[in-house]
Amino acid sequence: MTQNLYVLAALGVGIGSAVQVAFIANLGRLRGATEASWINMLASVVGLGAVLGWQAIRDDPPNLPSPFNSGWTYLAVLAIAGACLAVAMRGIAPYLAISGIFGFIYVFGAGWLAPKIGIALFSATVTVGTLAGSVLLDHYGAFGADVQRATLVRVVGLMALFLGVVLVRSGR
Repeated sequence: MTQNLYVLAALGVGIGSAVQVAFIANLGRLRGATEASWINMLASVVGLGAVLGWQAIRDDPPNLPSPFNSGWTYLAVLAIAGACLAVAMRGIAPYLAISGIFGFIYVFGAGWLAPKIGIALFSATVTVGTLAGSVLLDHYGAFGADVQRATLVRVVGLMALFLGVVLVRSGR
């Protein structure tokens, strides 16, 4: 049962990855590809800094050498990256800044889930989640994307990918 929850979590990571791509694409249209990457990375640093800072404050410091085991370090990282993110996001819908949080979730998921379910199953499941989320987002033209309807061929392709996850999981 726990294994199934980990696989569902990996599927959620994949869906989040699709949303991240949609947000970055929207940022790219608004500011340019390099600028979208910058905003995404700043938001990832803010998310990671917040998690590691919270961990340090709770008397469970990150397993990193000094000064990266101190809450003060992450407070400084949060202040600098947060200020840079706020400036970079001027004139853009604030929700697009969370694109980087999805990137952080992906990297965290790889570090936490892949050791539990295996790299192949993690990668296959994330891929299915990413593509399923992408087909859904495209179908509705979410976040400014061009509408690309979910056709029978796309749905059959997703089913084939899902079958691949089943085969990867059962072949363990």
